[in-house]
Amino acid sequence: MKYETILDHQILNYEILKICIFEETKRLFQDRQYILEKWKTEAYRMTEDEVRYQSPCNAMGPSFRALFFLFTQTLYFEKYITKQMINEAVEKYADTIKVILAGHFIHEFPNDEVKRSVNEEKIDDVLKRDYIYSSMDMDYHLMRDIVTKKKDFKEGEEGYLATEIKDNRGKVRGLAELRPFESQNIDLTSDQQEMWLELIESTIHSLDEMTADLFDLITYLWMVSPKSSDGYIEFHSNDALRLRNLKKRTSKGQVLDFREEDRFNIMKRVAALSSIWISLGDQKVKVVNTQEIQDNELYKFKDFQRMFEIGKIRVAYDKKSGEPKGIYAVQVKPTSILTPYLDGPNRSLGLLDLKVFQYSHFTQREHKRLTRYLNLQWKIRTIKRTLQQAFKVSTLLKVMDISTRYNGVQKRDKFENVLDELQKDGVIKSWDYTESVNEEQVGKKGWFQNYWSKLNLTILPTDIVVKENQKKLLVNSNYTIDEKIIERMEEFSYEKIAYQSNEELLTIQSEITRSEIAASVEYELDKQIPILELQKKMDPKPTTIGSEQQSFDFNISIEVTLTPENMKEMIDSLNMSIRQSAEEMGIAHTTLSRYIRKENKRQNKKNDEKMLNWLKEKARKSKL
Repeated sequence: MKYETILDHQILNYEILKICIFEETKRLFQDRQYILEKWKTEAYRMTEDEVRYQSPCNAMGPSFRALFFLFTQTLYFEKYITKQMINEAVEKYADTIKVILAGHFIHEFPNDEVKRSVNEEKIDDVLKRDYIYSSMDMDYHLMRDIVTKKKDFKEGEEGYLATEIKDNRGKVRGLAELRPFESQNIDLTSDQQEMWLELIESTIHSLDEMTADLFDLITYLWMVSPKSSDGYIEFHSNDALRLRNLKKRTSKGQVLDFREEDRFNIMKRVAALSSIWISLGDQKVKVVNTQEIQDNELYKFKDFQRMFEIGKIRVAYDKKSGEPKGIYAVQVKPTSILTPYLDGPNRSLGLLDLKVFQYSHFTQREHKRLTRYLNLQWKIRTIKRTLQQAFKVSTLLKVMDISTRYNGVQKRDKFENVLDELQKDGVIKSWDYTESVNEEQVGKKGWFQNYWSKLNLTILPTDIVVKENQKKLLVNSNYTIDEKIIERMEEFSYEKIAYQSNEELLTIQSEITRSEIAASVEYELDKQIPILELQKKMDPKPTTIGSEQQSFDFNISIEVTLTPENMKEMIDSLNMSIRQSAEEMGIAHTTLSRYIRKENKRQNKKNDEKMLNWLKEKARKSKL
């Protein structure tokens, strides 16, 4: 059958429905020809089991099966489906479809997908505009800065390496501890466990300016990317390697891939971030003199929290030997000690120049540190309208943390060279001393501390920084993700789909074959008729699908009974997610989800009562 001959409003039987789903969806994955080739075969082929059951069978790959169920069981459950409906759904839910299928692709096409990042479009956007968004809160800045200072960590009373978190005035704002072997809820195979431990073992040696870069990149991606039901995003080593502008390996003129060593250097720093625990001081408590800092009892600190949590990891395996090559990607999320600075009404966001990622963490660490500090100050000064306010040389020297092996003249040269290079690279617009340097003073006894370091200078931001910082930045995902759809599709996860028999698959599918009765019926899209209503029009006799699947209308005075079907219909009619509904009921969303899917092994009378009361209340309101 030629796809072009299928009418837009023709109700589709199973065979044609597969074809239409493929043809309308393939535009989302043009960069994955290996997937489209397999999907095309599955879409245009009808196996014996498919002819028999008129539904997907085990011969169909998990990803295309999940795509089919997305349309038939979630987007258009118990509705006849047309070509135009599929087209409109793809337009509306393109990003949601990509998120749902990402996990299936990883399992079904591991050798190809392991090298791909789900954040490719996000990284493309960053590379085009030359900056990311970052929190401009001082506590956030201090927590990020602590991951660069491995020399500050000393063994504490509890046996952990620990350090104090201080601001530029020397006041203690909190404590940080390294707990590399503190347990995490990571589900790993034995070889993955070995690789992760290898990363963890190098934690203290992985604290540097590149680790701070990853801190910024992960929190940025968390702000703008779709998240799992547990709040994780996927971070791929490619994301950082692309921003750092590292070149890929080449062989005989052919571009290959990033070096495994470069990936390892990224991932061991991600492991280090997940090993840092933070305790911020209670703001109501006055911080004592820093000379008395050794007595921790003088401080009131909140409980320690891990900065980042790790979920699943993605490992690449050698195609020939099957041996693991390395960890390419991880699920990661900032914990509640960081999220207030990234999400919510009180966050303060500003621009962070992309050059901070591209400067070398070995030879240009001063460039990185000053760039971060200036971007923070420019946001603060834009709000206060004090952009012309001078910076003290001594303050910037402390920020840049120039090596003590330099003498005074060398430090001044380094200082001025860094500013010149930031101006040349477009990180700053201009800089100059507020008064001319008296060169006669330079070189005299005490000139560095008593004269030059006390000078002031003005450093002005670029026009784009000023313009963006004047806005109330609301950085959200450009993706249009429907969490309700993703929640419903959990029952079609890879683990469930990949190993189900045809009979088991049939139990979670609507009766697709009924659509063949009216395979040539035309109707307007805005008059989509649910199957039960259509049956009533075709057959005046009352139709019953089962003892608990009666037609359910709350506009009629009827007694409300608690059934999985009634619960699902009510939630759908209110356009609520399972999570939102469960929260109103006062039960766990997993409990409600299992109830609707009829997977609860035991009956809980208290939960049943809460669900029934919620149903009755919603039914009562619908009658008003």
